[in-house]
Amino acid sequence: MKKPHSLDEAGLQRALAALRRVVREKGLRASSARERVALAALRYGGHFTVEDLVRRSKDERLEETHASTVYRTLPLLLEAGLLEEIRVHRDEGTFYERAFEREHHDHLVCVGCGAVVEFHSEEIEEVQREVAVSFGFVLTGHSHELRGTCTACRERGRESRA
Repeated sequence: MKKPHSLDEAGLQRALAALRRVVREKGLRASSARERVALAALRYGGHFTVEDLVRRSKDERLEETHASTVYRTLPLLLEAGLLEEIRVHRDEGTFYERAFEREHHDHLVCVGCGAVVEFHSEEIEEVQREVAVSFGFVLTGHSHELRGTCTACRERGRESRA
């Protein structure tokens, strides 16, 4: 899968407007710290943990932001549609990636080394829609992950992480 395009300044401003709407709807006060977290996450460019985000986001001055603020901000970013949580089978914890103005994709996850491959399959998407309709559901979104062992791990005999 090709690398997702970066958001330009106008895209970042649209994303911040979506965050501000959610903050207002929840009756919270505007916060520059929240917006710094949002900008750092939107600019990250891949899958990341909270620790990755703080470590690699010196441009956003996140080292000045308490970790608890980052953790409290993530649910707002998810609700605003800026990020999505990816449920990959890895010992490092929860991973996130930008969802705002990005094409949908799913993941292949190696249970041996934790490698994550992004893919898109219109055939899988169609089957999911058919299954939803057959059960009377209207889909609003989904997260799809396939787990297995990559070629490199199979060649090394690492079928799964212990």
